Amino acid sequence: MPNYHTPSYSIPSEIRSLSRRAGRALVVLIASLTFLSCNAPFKPEVRYTPKLNVYSILFAGSHGVYARVLSLRDSLSPSVSQPVHDASVLLTGPGMPVELADTSYVTAGDTMSYYYAPTTIIPGASYTLSVTRDGYPTATATVSVPNGYVTIPDQNSYSTLINPKTASSDIPLKIDLSSLSSAWMLQIYVECRGLDASGKFHVGYFNVIPVDTLRPFTEVGATSFFTTIDIDAYRSAYKSGVQFADSLKLWHLYTNIVVTQIDDNLYRYFITSTHGASPLLMRTDKIIFSNIFDNAGTGIVTGASVDTTRIFLF
Repeated sequence: MPNYHTPSYSIPSEIRSLSRRAGRALVVLIASLTFLSCNAPFKPEVRYTPKLNVYSILFAGSHGVYARVLSLRDSLSPSVSQPVHDASVLLTGPGMPVELADTSYVTAGDTMSYYYAPTTIIPGASYTLSVTRDGYPTATATVSVPNGYVTIPDQNSYSTLINPKTASSDIPLKIDLSSLSSAWMLQIYVECRGLDASGKFHVGYFNVIPVDTLRPFTEVGATSFFTTIDIDAYRSAYKSGVQFADSLKLWHLYTNIVVTQIDDNLYRYFITSTHGASPLLMRTDKIIFSNIFDNAGTGIVTGASVDTTRIFLF
């Protein structure tokens, strides 16, 4: 068989030396760039534009609209400055537009500033609030106001609320909610109003279903459903109301059933700005929810309804 020889090559020493020096130089260059990237401050050349902070809740059936307008002055660590005056605050909707007037009043030594207009908010209607002020982008938001429904107990529940002494089971209650609501809250309390022997007016409130300050709202599932009032809790509040009435000369006793509904804007703002929010919620760099168009400002314009059924006891 023929003999095959594998050719061999040798790298001149000058080239090997040059390669080593180039490798060391590349390592030094990478290390230098890494050092600079870790220590050089990041200073983007971005000019900050002041923005308006707008907050307004439109209550179904109310005969007035309030809006708070402040200015957001710091882009890196947002802080809210003094109220913004002389802005044009325009509300459009059914039977409108109407312009809100710049208003201030003094209470307990503090000056409160807001914009106000005496106008009726129609349940189920849609509205747009727009705030314009020199030096700021125009802040605009749209809202649909939930319909309100008074909660009327059936005859058996009504009779038990009037006289719970002999009742043996919890009190059923039918709740109706608006399709425009995202969350709701139920409050029930016994209320006593009256005058003592000297003619001084007194009011006492005795909770049956108190407000949960951490998680007051329940997400809307069905828009019509039944719930129950714990008979022992109601009987205890009823008894406390009667005892309070006994200390007065003239008085009236009531049971109040209050259903509060809030739209998606207010509910999202609530769960992103409180510690009661679910840990499963998706978070973004914008922690506090805002429905101002195109991020031209901050804050919320929302809709809500508060409906109270007052049952006269005696």
